[in-house]
Amino acid sequence: MSGSFPLPYSIRHSRRAKHLRLIAKLHGIELVVPPTVSEARALAFLHKHRDWAERKLSDMRARAAEFRPVQHLQNGSTLPFQGREVPLVVREHAERRTRIQYDGHFLVSVPVGSSEDLQHITRTALFDWVKVWMRGEAGSIVQRHAVRFGLHPRQIRIKRMKSRWGSCGPRNDINLNWLLAFAPPSVLEYVVVHELCHILHRNHSAHFWDLVARHLPGYPAERQWLRRDGADLLRRFE
Repeated sequence: MSGSFPLPYSIRHSRRAKHLRLIAKLHGIELVVPPTVSEARALAFLHKHRDWAERKLSDMRARAAEFRPVQHLQNGSTLPFQGREVPLVVREHAERRTRIQYDGHFLVSVPVGSSEDLQHITRTALFDWVKVWMRGEAGSIVQRHAVRFGLHPRQIRIKRMKSRWGSCGPRNDINLNWLLAFAPPSVLEYVVVHELCHILHRNHSAHFWDLVARHLPGYPAERQWLRRDGADLLRRFE
């Protein structure tokens, strides 16, 4: 999740692998590393094949999009808030400002006769609401995990991200993809912990994953969720 490579990627250390190789998946690029290869050499290999990775990932996502229609943000549709489908109600009202409420379902009230695209208005309203809600949720997660090893971020920012789920900046700012609000709560916790651990380890080494496991022993299930369902979630809000 961190690093200068422009695509989402993960590193898998394999005892069986004899050579470095890249595997393109919908969620990103997987870099398979043999036990005799250093991380520096592995990352150099990844960057060397950047053009292939970008082309392969773009082709895969284009083919997948042909068979998986986007669910539009419109009245009567649903949203997977915290991984559970809840109704979305979009209605017009006489006020000049768009308002959003959540009470077991999302209610977005937009100005009557607005010339703006309703899907754009709805997405913006959802983003504004999620920023506040998710900052509080992420803050609670940080409080539970940060003290143990002194992993204190400078701040938490909720952002629109096209491919990443999170990042940890050089000054220990943690950035989170707002769409994590629409993943299961355990997935949000995993991404927050993942980025917290980057405060101590700026890589995806064995030490890094050991630290993640000390916080969340069952983290592979959440990591697998992102691999399996993350691309569909990103596409759903395009």
